[in-house]
Amino acid sequence: MKYQAKVIIKLKDNVKDAKGEAISAVIRRIGFEDNANLRMGKVFEFTISADDDNAAREKLCNIIDTVLLNPVVETYEILEFGAL
Repeated sequence: MKYQAKVIIKLKDNVKDAKGEAISAVIRRIGFEDNANLRMGKVFEFTISADDDNAAREKLCNIIDTVLLNPVVETYEILEFGAL
């Protein structure tokens, strides 16, 4: 079966987000929002093949842990996951 996944990877709360701070400063400077506490992340959407839901989820987590994530400074959340 084929499964589709959407994953967000973002910096841990205790890690300084320089890009997020820069974007927040611009949002404040141009007057959109006084308290723009923006944090940046990366969204990955992809399709994987597996025999069942459990195998697909395990494969997904292995891909994230091995290829996409720096566990020292980043965390992830699976936003969407399901069979196609």
